[in-house]
Amino acid sequence: MAALDKDTRLIMTILFVGTISGTNVFMYANYGIDFPYGALEHGILFGLITVGGILVMKALNDLLLNDWIESWLLDRRISAYWELKQKEEEQRKRMKDSIKSFKQEYNTAPRIAQYDEDGIGAEFLTTLQ
Repeated sequence: MAALDKDTRLIMTILFVGTISGTNVFMYANYGIDFPYGALEHGILFGLITVGGILVMKALNDLLLNDWIESWLLDRRISAYWELKQKEEEQRKRMKDSIKSFKQEYNTAPRIAQYDEDGIGAEFLTTLQ
């Protein structure tokens, strides 16, 4: 499974083609005027330079950077997953500690009242007096 989804790849490709095309327009505007032929030939040359530049840059990008970018994004996703798991585990530990301390402080055994021989507790008799 690739770390980049299809929409991200499409957007990156569009931006890449736009950048190469813009660079070609700039370079052709400055240096392409010396081409001694007509408008059709200028259009063909401009198109070939644009497509050729895009293909060359895309090939270099695929060869050199794609694997590095993919592995970096995948490593980032994996580390984020394990950080989330660690936070969840810490939260569980805090909850368990809190439950243990709550049980120790508040969940004591109830006091059993002492009864006289008549069956009336000493606590009841003291409240009557």
